[in-house]
Amino acid sequence: MKNIVLMSVAVAMLVLTGCSQKSPEVDTTKSADTKVSSVSDSVGATPSVSDDGSSLARLIASLEANTKVIYFDFDKFNIRKDQQSSIEQDAVLFNSKEANNFSVKVEGNCDEWGTDEYNYALGLKRAKSVKDALAAQGVNAERLMVVSYGESNPTCTDKNKACWDKNRRAEFKILP
Repeated sequence: MKNIVLMSVAVAMLVLTGCSQKSPEVDTTKSADTKVSSVSDSVGATPSVSDDGSSLARLIASLEANTKVIYFDFDKFNIRKDQQSSIEQDAVLFNSKEANNFSVKVEGNCDEWGTDEYNYALGLKRAKSVKDALAAQGVNAERLMVVSYGESNPTCTDKNKACWDKNRRAEFKILP
């Protein structure tokens, strides 16, 4: 009888603690210590905002098309030296007069290696490191929010190193 009760409890625990669908983690905290540096407001020609919703959508699409994706090394969240120029270009874009009134969502992503939980945490660390780097370049940290998609948002699904390298990244979405 005792074995049946223990077995029932074990089965119930397995059923109740099964895998669930992960939703992106969002960091809503604001950074208090933001260094401000001089950043040029010049950016390529983009359409101006008018009252028309389609103009706003075109402006957002244009800004997003001009952002640079930030890539990371395996199991790392620090900004690589070869990605620093991309951070600087994104900072200039986000500080431009066309983009200055928009919020920016920094999306952290990972390759398929590691557990779901580990990859969500790593994606969040990647997004935070990009946010901090942009803030150090003069982008107002209050305009930046971070989200982690872990391994759930791959750009490439092949099973090779080149593909995994493309999935270890931070991307940007412009929010009105």
